[in-house]
Order: sequence, then C-alpha cells, then structure tokens
Amino acid sequence: MSSRKPISIRCNRVDPRCDKCDAVGAECTYLPRKPRSAKKRLIDDKEILSEILRRLERLEDHCMIDSDLDQPADASRSMSIASDNDTSQSALPRSIGSPLPAAEGVAQTILKGLKDENMRSLLSSNVFCHLKTVESRFWGNEKCIQAIEVAMREISELENVEPEKPKASPAITKETAHKWIELYYDTYQFEGFRIPFEKEFILSLPDLLDNPHVHLDPTIRIVYYNVLFQGFLVDPDPYHNRGTIVEFLCRSCMDLTESWLAQIKDTPADLFAAFFMMSMSLEACNSELSWRIVAESVKISRALGYFSVDADQPTPSQQIVRPGGPPNPESEIEKNRMRFEFWHLLRTDCVFRLSFGKPALITDGSWTVNFPDPSITGVDHASTRFIQIHFFASMRLTLVLIKYLDLVDAEPDVDTPQYDRTIDGLIAEVQTIMSDWSPEELLTTTTNRMDTWFCVDILFSSYKMLIVFYQAKKCNQDSQFLPYHTVDIARKSLQMSRSIMSSSTHPYWGISLILLHQFVPLFIVSMNMIGSPECENAEADLDLVSWFNQFVVTAAQERSELKPLSIMMKAMTIASQNSVAGSH
Repeated sequence: MSSRKPISIRCNRVDPRCDKCDAVGAECTYLPRKPRSAKKRLIDDKEILSEILRRLERLEDHCMIDSDLDQPADASRSMSIASDNDTSQSALPRSIGSPLPAAEGVAQTILKGLKDENMRSLLSSNVFCHLKTVESRFWGNEKCIQAIEVAMREISELENVEPEKPKASPAITKETAHKWIELYYDTYQFEGFRIPFEKEFILSLPDLLDNPHVHLDPTIRIVYYNVLFQGFLVDPDPYHNRGTIVEFLCRSCMDLTESWLAQIKDTPADLFAAFFMMSMSLEACNSELSWRIVAESVKISRALGYFSVDADQPTPSQQIVRPGGPPNPESEIEKNRMRFEFWHLLRTDCVFRLSFGKPALITDGSWTVNFPDPSITGVDHASTRFIQIHFFASMRLTLVLIKYLDLVDAEPDVDTPQYDRTIDGLIAEVQTIMSDWSPEELLTTTTNRMDTWFCVDILFSSYKMLIVFYQAKKCNQDSQFLPYHTVDIARKSLQMSRSIMSSSTHPYWGISLILLHQFVPLFIVSMNMIGSPECENAEADLDLVSWFNQFVVTAAQERSELKPLSIMMKAMTIASQNSVAGSH
C-alpha cells in the first residue's frame, strides 16, 4: 500500500495552523518573505552621533569618580552609534528570536478568555509583554501554562464582582500639603527639569482648591497632585495610610487625564504635566496611557524647539520663554535645560520600545541636539553630583540600547556567527558602563532618597539590558535551559531591589519600579525554579520571589487595580513552590 504525500498549504505567518489545515490534515508552510531594500543612513547622521559620543566622553572625563589612573583613557571606550540598518517606524518592533507562532497563540487564547477589555489590556501591557524574552520556553512549559490558567480563572471572577465604591479621600491637611510642596522644591529643583511654576504659586493651590469661586484647569491640578505625590515619596515621616494616600493621588490625576488631553496645548506647563503623568500612569498600571502621554510630550517638545536646539536655524517656536525662566531664550542655560530634557525624553522613548514593544516616536534624523553641560548653569555643585553621574551613565546605556533596537527592527539573520558576535559586543558595552560608573558602589555613598534612586535606575536598567541581550543570542535561544548568566543577573537584580526596598523605614518605592525593572527578573527566576527545581539556589530564589509576591499582594489590598497583577504573581509563586517542593 503506497503512502500519500502530505498536502502542503501556504498559511499566514502569524497563525500558521488554520481551520482549513486541520480539516484536511495538511502540513502548514509559511509564505515566503518578501525581499526588502534597506535604506542607507546619511553619513552626516553618523558624523553627528560620533561627535555627540566624543563630547559625552569629554564630559565623563570631567565628572568621572575614582577612575583608574593607570588605565589608558580609551581602554574601556568602545561606544559607537553608527549603524547601517534602517529603523522601521511603521510597524511594532519584533523581538529578536520572537516566539514561535504556537507560543504566541497560547498567550492570545488565554487573554481572549477575559471579557473585560480593560483587564485584557492591563495584563497584556504590564505582564505578558515582559515575557517576550523567554516566551517560547514559557508557553512550552506545561507547568507555566497551568499556573497562568489558574490565575486567569481567578482574574475572570473579578469581572463578576461589583466595582468597589471610591474610597473616602484621606485627610491631607493644608499643613501636610505645604510640607510636601516644600519637600518637592527642596529636593527636586535641579536646573534641568525645572518646574515652570514658582513655589509660592503652588503653595497657594490648597486654598484655591477650596474656593468655590476659583476654577483651576486640569493642567494646574495635575501638576499640583504630582508635586504632592513626589513630596510624599521623600517624606521621612511615617503614615499609617500610605497606600490610601498613593491611591488617592493616583486616582486624582487619572480622573483628570482625559479632560487634560482633550485641551492640551504646546506650552511648557503642559509639557511638564506630561513629564509628570508618564510616571504617574505607570504607577497606576496603565502603560498604554503612559505611552499616549509620551507621544504628546514628543509633539509638544518638537513644537517648542527641543528637537532643533543645535540646528543652524532653530524653529520660531524655540523663542518661547518658560514662565519664571531666564529673560533671554537664547541663553546657554535655557539651551542646556532643553538639551537635558530632550535626551531624557529620547531615553524614555527607547524604554517603551524595549519594555512594551512600542514603535519609535523619535526617529532618526528628526533632531539636532548636543549633549548638555550636565551642570546646566556651568557651575558644579556637590548636590548635583549624582544627577550628573546618572545623566552620563543612563545616556551611554541609551546609545547602546538604540543600537540593539535598530538591530531588532532590521530583522537580521540570527543563524549567522556575526549575529551573536554583535550581541556580545553590546553586552560588553553595558558591562563597561557598569565598570566605569560602579553603581553598586555608588549606592553605598548616597545620603538621600533621590541620589539612591539615580543609582538604582542605572543599576536596574543595566541588569535588564544584559538579561535581554543574553536571551537574544541564538546559542541561548536553542538551549533547553535558561543560561546561567541570565539567571544570575536576574537574581542579583531581585536581591538588590529587595535590599533597597526593605532597608528604609518609611519609603514608598511604588509598583512602577517592579513593573519596569523587576517583572523580567521575576519571570526568569521563577522559570528557572520551575524548569530546574533541583538547582542549588532554589530555596533562596523561592524566598526572593515570595517576598515580591507579598509586596504586590499587600499593595493590592489598598489598590484594587493591582489585584490582577497580584493574582498573576501569586500563581507563579505557587508554581515555583510546588516545583521546588516536588524536587525534594
């Protein structure tokens, strides 16, 4: 009896196993990829970026701390932003080594089981997006799938629960509000990111809000509540209802957001409100809204001339003066402020591309902005030392990240030796930056929360980039187990985060710190326990994951929007516990 050759049907690449194939028992094949012609970058762009790098290194040499005098000046400098790969701006960036279509289908199928669109968006944007570094392994593991299915069943039950009534607003007295405003201006008023409102005006807002004859527009109220929130974060005094205060300030801002966006204008005040609301939206677990606000801030900053600070012919709108700013809009101080803010905005754009899979909002060739003098005013002061260090280190990391994201968008052939060598080069650059600035050592020298945050941001950003880069290597994608380097870095990130978050008496570090920096390490360490429960660090890793689980569960008790996240965390923790217990 002769055998018949299987029928071969060409299917869509995104979902190759279609109903038609199932019905006839056919073998699915992909449609051939259409050849694409890559645009070449202009030589002028390369020269501009090379000059930026040279200026950055000169500034670093001026500010570098405890550098090894015996080491040649250029021994550890391997930065280069030149790339021949064109960045695709029209489509979402595809992660290198993107998951198998079958794995992607599992995630989509699980999410479709939820009726509430907002809940689907929350989980997709704040949980599932972080799985892309280990997605094919995760959805190929039956224990992981079972853990997520258990969580989704519990989350779906939340859809049948009546929404909680708004909680009574915490009693924030005018004296407390004034205290937080004073703390904000004393702590945050660096010459870069200077709020375009005088302190006396913000101090008058508690009284104005109580006056029924005064109407304050959404922009002013958003700025006010964010100033209170930032001042509250650095307040060393204990508050028994910290979670309630956070929930109230977040909700106050979120309730104003749509009316603010509906009337937003190209003004310095709205730009600063946007800077505030990027992070506040993340703290409210709404990364989609945060990205909308990033897009608005890009639009406003372009209109105000931020993209052409160092162009030969600045745009007319660059003549706009900030309220309370210097009388001469062409002054070097004002230009330095604009440069400083632009580069942080560029970094934010890259963070959203890496963490949430968003397309680039700031495109190649659309800006001409040098690095600022990090002191802004040209006068160095000891109080701004960590701010300057943070700028240097974070921008060097950003330039490395841009190269990685451009590589991703170019869709390279990952099966070539050159591909892994390129990734190894990016890993080496991140390691060099960490060696140059030693953020772990810097942490031991900080004396206040803000300086600690600057060091933490450098450290956790570096850890996350290293994890993503190691996972992107072809040799690691083909491995059955997570590579040692990936697990070790994830473990270090969690250990450092727990140490910092539990060391102070009354700090509120926020959920956004975990969402941006620790969800990827949490998935990595949990995956390692589930896949290799007999590993020597299993008990310590389980204790680590359980601590973060309890942190999120505790936060969710006072903030209902965090309940889906806490359920997901609990499910992964239980799966890890069962795997470790079963190995004994």
